[in-house]
Amino acid sequence: MDFVVLAKAVPNAEELRFDPVRRTVVREGAELLINPFDQRAVRVALELRRPGETVSVLSLGPPGARAALGDLKRLGVDQVLLLSDPAFAGSDTLATARALSAGLARVGHEVVLTGARSTDSETGEVGAEVAALLDRPVLSEARSIVRDPTGPGFAITVDTPVGWARYRLRVPFVVSVGEKIAKPLKLPPTAEGYDPAAAVPLLSRSELALDARLVGALGSPTVVGPVEEVAPLRSPQLFSEGNAEERVRAAAMAIAPLLAAPSPPAPRFRPRPSPLEEGREVLVLVSNAEGDLEGEALAVVAEIRRSLPGHWPSAVWVGPPPSEAATFRLERAGLLAGYYVPTADPRADSRVVARGVETVLTARPSAAAAVFLSDPFGREVAGQVAAHRSLGLVGDSVAVAEDPAVGLVWSKPSFGGRTLARIHSRTRPGLATVRPGTFAPPELLTDDEGFGWRTLPAVALRSAVEPVAEGRETDGLAAIARREVLVVVGMGVGGPDGVERVRQAIGPWGAGLVATRRVVDAGWLPRQLQVGLTGHQLAPRLAVLLGVSGSPHHMIGWRRAGAVLAVNSDPAAPVFRDVSVGIVGRVEEVLPPLVAALAPRLGR
Repeated sequence: MDFVVLAKAVPNAEELRFDPVRRTVVREGAELLINPFDQRAVRVALELRRPGETVSVLSLGPPGARAALGDLKRLGVDQVLLLSDPAFAGSDTLATARALSAGLARVGHEVVLTGARSTDSETGEVGAEVAALLDRPVLSEARSIVRDPTGPGFAITVDTPVGWARYRLRVPFVVSVGEKIAKPLKLPPTAEGYDPAAAVPLLSRSELALDARLVGALGSPTVVGPVEEVAPLRSPQLFSEGNAEERVRAAAMAIAPLLAAPSPPAPRFRPRPSPLEEGREVLVLVSNAEGDLEGEALAVVAEIRRSLPGHWPSAVWVGPPPSEAATFRLERAGLLAGYYVPTADPRADSRVVARGVETVLTARPSAAAAVFLSDPFGREVAGQVAAHRSLGLVGDSVAVAEDPAVGLVWSKPSFGGRTLARIHSRTRPGLATVRPGTFAPPELLTDDEGFGWRTLPAVALRSAVEPVAEGRETDGLAAIARREVLVVVGMGVGGPDGVERVRQAIGPWGAGLVATRRVVDAGWLPRQLQVGLTGHQLAPRLAVLLGVSGSPHHMIGWRRAGAVLAVNSDPAAPVFRDVSVGIVGRVEEVLPPLVAALAPRLGR
């Protein structure tokens, strides 16, 4: 059996800077490193390999990536190949997947592994697009991969919104790995005279027999427009003088008007378009991996009715028949039409669901866009549809608007959340994924009528992914997200004991507890409670950030919060740049008086 890891050399984020004049991220001079997620995939492949089997690494990038990639040979990787050609410049995820798929033909690739996402663009669609081009099943964000003692089977456990699920797969397949699966690689000392770049041969476009029209900027169906810095939403008030009680008292007085202010009215739907023009229909996948209604998709439906004049949302449901309750909720959320595609299996994998979505696209070729949630399942489905249909795909969108010249334009965080890139698709329809929690939930309608299901031909393809078991580790974020007060713990709380102390202290607030990415990576709280660019975006009345450094990557998760209060012992901590109120001090000294001071103001 042969293993191939798709790896990317990414710039060191600490060495990047944004040029406000050119409105671009300046990468020149930044050191290239192996993407941390891909490092984990390499480690897993090496651990799964048996005597006589090979592990290869395949990458696409500039020649300067050879040094970083060549270091992998010292870990026991058998070969490293770099696809590098000026023709590849400007490749989006689909053009990248095409090149990588061509490169895979040069190496044995029964098992293809990759990282869940790259740290420079934070996209997670390439693995699914490669799987579609190779016509293989795919699973995302694996936390463990166990090989059968005999035979070609694997047991793969992946993260779910409430815990984990275990599946069985037979080779060949594509799997992306998450952060829980292993620690990043540690390279041994460099042997004297070893030149890592010399160990990495280059493959050009012509050597891969790739049509130049399918790769690079020419072959990319998405176009990146202006990139803007994310301006702070709030004017911080910082309290650093006096003892802990005095700082808390002043902070409580400062935040009181914000807590007393009435909540802004829910954004209203635009009137029902009349007539319902086919070219302005937006399809939304509303069924999930379990074949049930995905409640987070209702916010996407609502945003289409709010933000896109003249456009109208339609539901796409692939799997077992939608229930009466689900149909009622969809109608009340503002949907104007629905398409139901039956499947042979009651619980269809993403490959089958992607085929179902394509059935809808065949029936509705003039649709303006198709939208999916940016969770592992949604990214798998969207990536496969994009690859099969050669459609542009924008990942992790946080806003949408219409430009008369190019159609729908999606805003996507970039540069670790410090900038927003505006991207549109050159194809019709264009595809987009939306991070759960990005859009406000819908108000319930009572005056729209006429929603109903149109049943389309069933998908005959059977699922290649066999469910084995699943477990619950948390109730998920749905119940927590409805709470008026959310407390997020950062590394500054000190450890699992510090997390527990915070949990007990905030009892009088009736608050929900969530986490930063680093806290989740350390295993102090479940990944399902992560907030930020690669987690959730939430909108509580009050968010309290304890020991949080304040990276843009995390702070983007609080853009819809009413008021934000941060506690950090470092007066220069970045978190104080985009909060309502900041208190300088150690969490353990500030939290007790803060809980007591705010409890009456929170109605507790």
